Amino acid sequence: MLMYASRTIFKALTACLLPSLTLAQTPAGAPANTWGGGLGFGNGLELHGDYQTAGHLLLLGRARYKWWGPSSGPGVGQVDHLNTSSRQTEIAALAGYGLPVGRSLLYGAAGVAYVAGRQLGEYRYSTLSNGLASSDATYYYAYRSYQALGLPVEIGFRAPPLRGLRLGLAGQAHFNPEHSVYCVLLTLWADRLGGPLHRAR
Repeated sequence: MLMYASRTIFKALTACLLPSLTLAQTPAGAPANTWGGGLGFGNGLELHGDYQTAGHLLLLGRARYKWWGPSSGPGVGQVDHLNTSSRQTEIAALAGYGLPVGRSLLYGAAGVAYVAGRQLGEYRYSTLSNGLASSDATYYYAYRSYQALGLPVEIGFRAPPLRGLRLGLAGQAHFNPEHSVYCVLLTLWADRLGGPLHRAR
């Protein structure tokens, strides 16, 4: 009889405590862990993605390609002539903190990045090609290629979602020994790619 009563009490306590423990681990109404991704436009073109936890940890990944012409000399302002442009490709991984403000999001992150590119130097020569209607000149500059590791930093704002999409604004800096970058990008994010990993109960 004593053993039967002990088992009954144990089952009753288990039935009462398990829901409480579940709620303690995942608070009601807590946001689910989610994946997101999108594009950035500004100082080049960017493809980015993120993973945000319910505990505000934010992991960011981005790949950006940017180009810029010479500040002086022949070909200035002619971005269609690829021989007159400096170029840089960046691949970065960052970790930071995402702070929900209503349905918007403020965030900041820093990490490590790899950059590779080429930097134009002095003007060397030009070539002229004759077409049916016009003549086009291509300008050639001396350049150097480079690779480096750097420190990327990003702070940003994302507006409330509209049909699963968010517009945002991101300020970025990338400190490296070859060509540091400081820019502002207009961003577009698609939230919850693939759905939440964990659902609140």
